[in-house]
Amino acid sequence: MDKLREYVDDTEDYINIMLDEKQNQLLQMGVMLTTATVVATAGIAVVSLFGMNIHIDLMKDPETPEEARIKNMKFWETTWGTVAGCVAIYLIAIYAGKKSKILQ
Repeated sequence: MDKLREYVDDTEDYINIMLDEKQNQLLQMGVMLTTATVVATAGIAVVSLFGMNIHIDLMKDPETPEEARIKNMKFWETTWGTVAGCVAIYLIAIYAGKKSKILQ
């Protein structure tokens, strides 16, 4: 009877360890998703600053096709620069989390 009780206790401990591992994985996923949300919000803040209706030379209508091409190129440089910056910040945050052993 004692062996059976010990076996049940061992099984219960094993199940608790597995549940703790799953809980830790869910918490890590939550940290990663929250980090992604913060980085995306920072990118949205940058985009909203560029989207304000302010009067600068960049906002003037192009007079020639060459000026239109240059302004179009500046738009895409800014867009991809913002996306790349957000991805870089996210990767740095994940690396910092792994280095400090918050994430595995």
